[in-house]
Amino acid sequence: MGKDFKLATTLHGHSADVRYLNVPDPTIPLLLSSSRDGSAIVWGPSTDDPKQWDAKLRVEELERNYVSCVTLVRHDGQAYLLTGSSTGLLSSYILPSLDSAPPALDAPTIQPHHTLIEHRQNLCSIDSSKGGLIATGSWDKTVIVWKDFKKAIQIETHTQAVWAVKFVGEDRLLTASADKTVTLHAIDVENGKSHPLQTYTGHSQPVRGLSLRPDGTGFWSCANDSLVNVYSFDKPAPVHSLSGHTSFVYSVSAFPDGSGAVSAGEDGALRVWSETELVQTINHPTMSLWSSAVVPARNGSEYYVASAAADTTIRLFTRSEDLEASVTEQEVWNNEVAQRKLDKSQVGDVKHSDLPGMEALARPGKSDGQVIMIKNNDQVEAYQWSQSETTWQQVGQVVDAIGSGRKQLYDGKEWDYVFDVDIAEGVPPLKLPYNVSENPYVAAQRFLEKNELSSAYIDQVVDFIQKNTGGVQLGTGGGGDTYVDPFTGASRYTGGGVSTGSTGGVDPFTGGSRYTGGGVSTGAAPAAYYGGADPLTGGSSYTSTPPPISKVLPVKSYLSFKKINAAAAKGKVEQFNTEIKASNVSSVGTKLSAPLIIDKPSLAIDDATLASLNEAITIVSSDKVAKSESYDPKLLLSLAVSWDSAHRFPRE
Repeated sequence: MGKDFKLATTLHGHSADVRYLNVPDPTIPLLLSSSRDGSAIVWGPSTDDPKQWDAKLRVEELERNYVSCVTLVRHDGQAYLLTGSSTGLLSSYILPSLDSAPPALDAPTIQPHHTLIEHRQNLCSIDSSKGGLIATGSWDKTVIVWKDFKKAIQIETHTQAVWAVKFVGEDRLLTASADKTVTLHAIDVENGKSHPLQTYTGHSQPVRGLSLRPDGTGFWSCANDSLVNVYSFDKPAPVHSLSGHTSFVYSVSAFPDGSGAVSAGEDGALRVWSETELVQTINHPTMSLWSSAVVPARNGSEYYVASAAADTTIRLFTRSEDLEASVTEQEVWNNEVAQRKLDKSQVGDVKHSDLPGMEALARPGKSDGQVIMIKNNDQVEAYQWSQSETTWQQVGQVVDAIGSGRKQLYDGKEWDYVFDVDIAEGVPPLKLPYNVSENPYVAAQRFLEKNELSSAYIDQVVDFIQKNTGGVQLGTGGGGDTYVDPFTGASRYTGGGVSTGSTGGVDPFTGGSRYTGGGVSTGAAPAAYYGGADPLTGGSSYTSTPPPISKVLPVKSYLSFKKINAAAAKGKVEQFNTEIKASNVSSVGTKLSAPLIIDKPSLAIDDATLASLNEAITIVSSDKVAKSESYDPKLLLSLAVSWDSAHRFPRE
């Protein structure tokens, strides 16, 4: 495949993990990024220095929730930046043009033009078609296809979180899921229908990323099983299965010339592939690389490969000498990589006395990317073989401490801990998943509700969690911060774990100490372990920048909407009113031999009130509220306080 990629430039603009990269057009030098800092940025080549890239535009999520994904779409000749948030919101922002976004970093915060509420959980994947369609995937296991910023199709074929979506033309959609499968769907937007055409297997763990082969014959995929697979659309099994990563692989991006792809993962490496083998490994000084991208250069004939890292940085690499970073910058970069600390979770158990000395570096490696451990006085160093340069390159120093290690996978999600809890003799133990960044009371309540246990046990379960995790608090590793992770709400599903102290906690139901945690003891709470793992990205053993404190609750101000769909609102009110009429009598206690029947007063509204309410909806949608004497807000307020929560603010 020619020369190796070398560092070109680094992009700094985010203040927390960079979660997602997107190139909207393979012929236009624009790069989009989104981050846990609650922002998305449009990047482009600098007007002052052709080797540098600048931030052209920045948008921020209203409540600074994590921005999980980002893309661009054209609609009626207008370009929109689209963001998906940890709360499930899809937001659009008007851009001047798709081809070039003007500098506007010092401008007032841009307000979303559309805010679409359909997904119930984190909106973690997004794609747009040339015809203006939008597809989104979520932890709620659904895929939504949007047209004209309205839901056109909802797909519910996957049984776990949907982590990647890709349009194949205007009538096909490819989706990847934590259920270990990839599915090709036929979509009929005009009639709101879809059906699966083919299901692709070949991964043994959740599938995290997709990229189309440029010749249109198939696609690339990557997964938690550390594999990168190459598929043909007409075959359900991979035509090539490539190994090289040593942990979760989060992202894969195909080269536009069809020569291969680049992937990024939890092992801190960007790996370059042909369709049959590993070509180059680009190690990073940070552990987690959340995303990769292939970015066109300004000259149109070259392209970069890009990585999004846990250390808040985006890095571009090039094969062109004209675009390479300076010699000094290259030396600094190589030194940072060489000083990276590698723990046993990355290299396995290392017995110092059995390692070869520096003389082993005189022997050539067997394949590109091969890693060996070398004893250098009291240090253990890791070296990687570069086939193109026929030399060993230092890629880190091995430390004795074991880091967070592999993440615990349970129910299609990754957790810091998954405990076994015995509730009775002879009964299989129940699984109690927990993440160090979530409120233990929320985790306990979730566990009790799922297993239909009495809420009276909640304090015992919380005590069990705190004792067996060393008392790590809400994302601070033991500090006093009361931050609740907004990226995952209260049920953040990340990976693996760091046990921090006492492991003598007792089972809340049996009094014993039978449990299995996701991590290993390090003796003290990791003060900077701040949600290092991401539910859709798997785990991470890096030290993450603390995200901003959530301002979602309590709500102290209202959010105004510039437009509403009055017809849809009226239709929903009438639909819900009919449902409420039909549910006047409910059955409670279905596990009893004789169900308990409870009569409850009807909350439905009569026809006259419904007509008045429809009139009110028409008024508020016409920007004439202040001038109307017939508008009575009490009608809306009465429903807001009396109808059940599912009908007050429906999410589906």
